Amino acid sequence: MNRRTVRILVAAVVVIVAIAAVMLGRGSHGKTVASATADSGGGDSAPAVQTARATFGPFVVRVQAEGRIGAPAGGQAKLAFAGSGVISKIDVSVGQTVTAGQPLAELDTSGFAIDAASAHADAVAAEASYGGGTVPRTALASARARLAAAEAKLHAAENNTGTANSDASAAAAALRQAEGKVAADQRALDRTQQTYAAGVSALKDVEAARAQLRSDEADLSASRSRASSASSAIGGAKTQAQADYKQAVTDVKNAEAQVAIAGAQADSAQQKYAQAERSLANATLRAPASGVVGQILKHVGETVDPTQPVISIGPPSDRAVTLTVSGSDGQLVRVGDPVRVVDPTHNVSASGSVTAVVPSVDASTQTTTVVASAVPDGGSPGDAVTATLEVATKRGVVVPATSVVTDPQSGKTLVFVQSKDKNGDAKFAPREVEVAASDDHHALVKTGLRNGETVATQGAFDLLAPSGGG
Repeated sequence: MNRRTVRILVAAVVVIVAIAAVMLGRGSHGKTVASATADSGGGDSAPAVQTARATFGPFVVRVQAEGRIGAPAGGQAKLAFAGSGVISKIDVSVGQTVTAGQPLAELDTSGFAIDAASAHADAVAAEASYGGGTVPRTALASARARLAAAEAKLHAAENNTGTANSDASAAAAALRQAEGKVAADQRALDRTQQTYAAGVSALKDVEAARAQLRSDEADLSASRSRASSASSAIGGAKTQAQADYKQAVTDVKNAEAQVAIAGAQADSAQQKYAQAERSLANATLRAPASGVVGQILKHVGETVDPTQPVISIGPPSDRAVTLTVSGSDGQLVRVGDPVRVVDPTHNVSASGSVTAVVPSVDASTQTTTVVASAVPDGGSPGDAVTATLEVATKRGVVVPATSVVTDPQSGKTLVFVQSKDKNGDAKFAPREVEVAASDDHHALVKTGLRNGETVATQGAFDLLAPSGGG
């Protein structure tokens, strides 16, 4: 083999390798999403995926915080009401020893009590109208039944098979029969008159034939009226059937909307009632921890708000936890919110509640100080802790947090929804969603997903594959 032949063969191999590389590149970038099933593993190329069902239920909004065991730094802890109002009572005096949770001062609660009672009545009424979804669903089923009946009636009217058409057919038959009788009577009268003229029939026979003709002519007139009325009724029945059908369609749409509206109204009324109850409870300023009253800064009759300290307590107690949250999260925290505190140093935890919230935001750190009553057993003053505060409860479609992924190319927030192909095999398709809130465990989906749909959880991110040119 000469050199020229060798060079040609080497060039051919290089071209083949280059083409193969291009084809492999296209094959590896041709898809954006890989189909897979949760139980089969999807073969060598499809990722193993676990699934979960999207459910409509409560989602607890949580705020994460860090801090230490011990009351807020400083000789005095200045306490303010969580809401605004007029002080109606001061329950302590300077120098008095108080215990955690003890009432210190109270606002005039008359307005709060009225608001709470009104909100409770609204919540009861809304729940009665909703009935856990039974009431609007029953109305929807009734509306759909009326629509089916109206549709059948309209179909009968348009195809001339309705009651009005039956009545018109009967009236037309009666009219033809009456016309036949009148024609027969006229012929009989003519014959009788001829025989009477010939002297065969008597005058009374002529009169009897004439009377029969007049009677049957009266019946004919009545039959014509009934036939005309029945014919008009056909058009009226069709018009009425069309109107009934349109109204039934509107009723079904309204009933479908009412299912969601009634649920939202019931949920909103419950939240307003909870807020009113919280406002009523917040009308009492309580000691966040045991200590001694150092100052009384406001008095009965004065108007206060969350920015105005009312009473200070010191020295700090070691049976409190001081937490720091971001300024925006601090606006969500209220006295009484549940809190879970973890002391990682001693691997212990405790549950309690928020006892005080500093109403102002630190200008340098943009954080807010929160005091809680959850001191883990075995924890020591100064120990660093982490905490989770439950600040609100919302309702909606909830999925595991791992179901929600972000497409790194488009930036869209997606979940992968499971469906079946024509062979009955499970597959996943991406769907863009809007997430209202999320934490380490769950996500509250605002739009894009329905209750009961099956979504990918563990392995959802693996369903994303890079897209490329080709």
